[in-house]
Amino acid sequence: MTEQKTPLKENETSVWDYFLTKLKFWGKDQKKDQEINPEQKPENMHAFPWLTIGALVFALIAQLSLEPSPGRTATLGIILYLVSAGCLIGAMLRKEWALTSLKPDQEVGIHTHFRVEFLAIGIILAVFAFLLFGSGEFGFINTFLWVLSLVFLFLAFWQKENQVGRKLKTIWQQLINGQIQIKLSRWGLIVLAVIAVVLFFNFHQLEAVPPEMVSDQAEKLLDINDVLNGQSPIYFPRNTGREVIHFYLTAAYIKLFNLDVSYLNLKVVAVFANLLTLFFIYLLGKEVGNRWVGLAAALFAGIAYWPLVFTRVALRIPYYPLFVAPVMYFLIRGLRRGNIQDILWTGFFLGLGLHGYTPFRIMPIFVVLAFLIYGLHKPGKKKTLTLVYGLSIIVIISLVVFLPLLRYWISNPDLFTYRAFSRLTEMETGFQKNPLVIFFENFWKASVMFFWDNGSIWVHSIPGRPALEVVSAALYFLGILALLIRYIRKRQWIDLVLLVAIPMTLMPSILSIAFPGENPSLNRTAGATVPVFVVAGLALEMVIRSLRKRLPGKLGRIAAILIVILLVAWSGSNNYNLVFDQYYAIYRASSWNTTEMGRVAGFFIESIGTPDTTYAVGYPHWADSRLIAINAGYPGRDFAIFPEQIPATANDPRAKVFLLNLNDTEGFQVLEKTFDSGVSWQYDSAVENKDFIIFFVPPVQGVAN
Repeated sequence: MTEQKTPLKENETSVWDYFLTKLKFWGKDQKKDQEINPEQKPENMHAFPWLTIGALVFALIAQLSLEPSPGRTATLGIILYLVSAGCLIGAMLRKEWALTSLKPDQEVGIHTHFRVEFLAIGIILAVFAFLLFGSGEFGFINTFLWVLSLVFLFLAFWQKENQVGRKLKTIWQQLINGQIQIKLSRWGLIVLAVIAVVLFFNFHQLEAVPPEMVSDQAEKLLDINDVLNGQSPIYFPRNTGREVIHFYLTAAYIKLFNLDVSYLNLKVVAVFANLLTLFFIYLLGKEVGNRWVGLAAALFAGIAYWPLVFTRVALRIPYYPLFVAPVMYFLIRGLRRGNIQDILWTGFFLGLGLHGYTPFRIMPIFVVLAFLIYGLHKPGKKKTLTLVYGLSIIVIISLVVFLPLLRYWISNPDLFTYRAFSRLTEMETGFQKNPLVIFFENFWKASVMFFWDNGSIWVHSIPGRPALEVVSAALYFLGILALLIRYIRKRQWIDLVLLVAIPMTLMPSILSIAFPGENPSLNRTAGATVPVFVVAGLALEMVIRSLRKRLPGKLGRIAAILIVILLVAWSGSNNYNLVFDQYYAIYRASSWNTTEMGRVAGFFIESIGTPDTTYAVGYPHWADSRLIAINAGYPGRDFAIFPEQIPATANDPRAKVFLLNLNDTEGFQVLEKTFDSGVSWQYDSAVENKDFIIFFVPPVQGVAN
């Protein structure tokens, strides 16, 4: 076994480093900045932090003024937000507030040690797997070689760390000896309370909200049904192509627990993906702040209307933030600690995320930007070379994880790139104006969607309202401003990475140049929930920290607790109303009642009919006949029939049922003309304006279904 080392002199200066030292911005005196650190020299410790609280109050009032209402205007909100910003800047000058300190960077760079033989084996296995993935499906041999190549690549770069192993060994020994003791501290009780609240918001009325499927969910369930029937594609070509993780996870869940292919089970798996995202949001908040920042970020993200809605729709959307969160967490921690294990996991989740949801394809660019930001703030030849080494590892690992899709991309370039390029280029339609102008207009709309307008797509949003409710939006504003202030004063690379992460994760929506009307959209911006709620968590912790520093003893503690309870309760009430009242009502009114149609079809099949004689007569912009079949308990079938096909069914002597749109006079006339014995009646739907016609044809006498 051999090891490769790159010996470098720590003080050796490169041309790049010399260039950086000449940039005045980067060369300011750090000691001078430290002397005015408000954490070190607060003034008048026991003075009430009026300006900090004023900044919060004015931000809340500003966002209240921007909530949807008749004749809404942004003028008052902008003025109040400017006042809030002035209060926060004034509070900084009075040294009232301070963001929680960032953890210090480890001066030791990434270790450039690796095992050549393991690296060679991993690459060879990856090449063979790549060739075998030409089949377009996951098979036993190509998947085994693919996984094995990843194992060897991890072994090639992995550095031994015994700390985790020792902890696990200690816990195991205590468990065997019956020495495990569970102690609930105040922190533990708070965490349990947060978990309970988050679980409530994620699972409450899960079956009913949203109440119906749309055609996108039909496509998903059909793909899952294909997996359950033995298919294993690398990329699903149905509906212009989709990545696979959501389908395989849901199929595994259904298979493991012997469940039906249903919308509810699709939702459950999406919710668990969201809960895992919250765990990594907590870790990221803890990494860039402390455990209170992480907990606040996870709590506000866990009860927020935006992620709750796109999770409950149960498309692939949750898999964008699901992988953004661990990529950001391991990337920041890896760069800060110089830890190769974190770098490896960054590459792993970066590659895995590319199998989740198309907008995640922006994240490799973000990772490169993060390395560049770190390199600009941490000059030194050894640092630069180890950063190149670390980035190279991420590229290798992520590329191998991405390998099946890479093979598919090479074989089917048009299908793989269609979704992204149809929005970015003139593939489907011409640009409405200069593309650069559209880009900047889209950038602005996406940037202010948190406060003003999150788009018009009713499936995964409430059209025309801000993406964040009042409390989250106000905290996000204060957090962004506080980060900008701290970055200007201290120039800490993590602050800039957090700030850059937001526009980068919005970029898949911003880049809808050919269809600017689709921007902003809460699905293509879903990855932004990760940095947005971390920033909100930083702001809340900042306000509470200011109170606790300025008000002594119990008074400060009580004031902090009351403010937290007030803000969380207000946010929870807002989000509950948005998700379970407003969104539910809009979705219910906008979607077709295929559940009721499926119930009618299922009753007919179970009583006197068959799936072969159950029909939904096609009508423009009406219910998806595949959804009716799924709701009837027959996924994979399509009950569709068109008026001109109806006469051919007269030769079948079995009982038949036809479901028609209330306005389908043509289809109804054909049925009456074809079946003299037919009986029709109007189904009284529980949803206003969603009644439909049931046309029943009894079987020919003496014929049994």
